[in-house]
Amino acid sequence: MPMRNFFGAKLKRSERITVFLILPLVSLATLACIWILVREATKPLPREAVPAIQFPLPHTTSQTALEPAILLRKLAEAEALESQGSFDAAEAAFAAITMTNPENDRGWGGLGRMLVAAKKYREAIASLDQACRLNLLCARHFAARGAARRALNDLKHAIRDYRDALSLEPGNVLTSNALLFVALELGDANLFDRDLEKIRQPNPGFEAAWDMALAVSEMWAGNSQNAVEILKRASQILPADQYKELLSDRIFEEKRSQELIKKLDQGGSP
Repeated sequence: MPMRNFFGAKLKRSERITVFLILPLVSLATLACIWILVREATKPLPREAVPAIQFPLPHTTSQTALEPAILLRKLAEAEALESQGSFDAAEAAFAAITMTNPENDRGWGGLGRMLVAAKKYREAIASLDQACRLNLLCARHFAARGAARRALNDLKHAIRDYRDALSLEPGNVLTSNALLFVALELGDANLFDRDLEKIRQPNPGFEAAWDMALAVSEMWAGNSQNAVEILKRASQILPADQYKELLSDRIFEEKRSQELIKKLDQGGSP
């Protein structure tokens, strides 16, 4: 059957040869283009074009534990920094110890105390939870956790921590004073009286804490004059700087507390 063009006319011999040569070439070129496009579409992206998601590894997995003698030296150095008031350096030193020796309660406890000093209270509680878990007999860990919880206004758990600390170390004046003030903040006068009777000791530090707490109790009861007299007595027991430190406790930051202190100053307090 003769080949015809679009208009129905018969193709010439030269035109038929052209068709037979061109059509296969066009088909091959078309197939080649399709193959190239499919290959490019399915080609994987370069490695650098796919951002890698970085997940933090637990900080204790890649560290080598310190030998006991070196660990004790590192702990002593960190605690020396703490006692000197170099809290940032001490925090870094304690953190390093928790990385190498995660089962050491002193490292976690020190880190928790430094986080309290930095006002990172939730992080501090997490560290002190570890310290308390590892050593149930260290009063310092419980007292520090009580301070962190008190700062977050979690007073019920704070008072539990302070009680645990005092049960382990009954003679600690700072813990007893903190416990008394937390009891007052909870607004439970009976709780205040019971705890006060249990921890009172015959020494100037405890007598001062006793008087300061009594003054707050009288102030909350509305007996401002009695509170003034008790504060005067406390100011005569303690050195001026310690007395002012006790007055700086947050229990004395409220308006009525400031009015009481102003009244006390007008009365000739040293």
